[in-house]
Amino acid sequence: MAKSSRSSSKKFNNQRKAASIFGPAETARQERLSAKLLELAKQAKPEPAEMKIDDESNNAPEKEEQAGADENSMEVDSKKPVRAFSTKKGINKKRKKSSIVFPKYTDRLRKNRNAPKKA
Repeated sequence: MAKSSRSSSKKFNNQRKAASIFGPAETARQERLSAKLLELAKQAKPEPAEMKIDDESNNAPEKEEQAGADENSMEVDSKKPVRAFSTKKGINKKRKKSSIVFPKYTDRLRKNRNAPKKA
């Protein structure tokens, strides 16, 4: 019969493997990762991009360029797209009525009562 994973021999073998096989592999992996991190830390940091500040003096040339572009652009390009769906956040729960209609139980009873008895 097979030994259970809770048996002492299985536990001992797993501890031995963890110390002799997986332990050195784990330490080597950690050394590689730390070396890579140190290399990244030693590299020069990239300069942050200059932020655009909205000043009227800075925007004047841009507005002139946009005005020239607007004259050449088509009407369709200038319009914003219209949303097809509503802004309602709820889920639409519309139930369709089936085309098949079954008679109710009470209707069947009445039909049987009113039917002439065959002799």
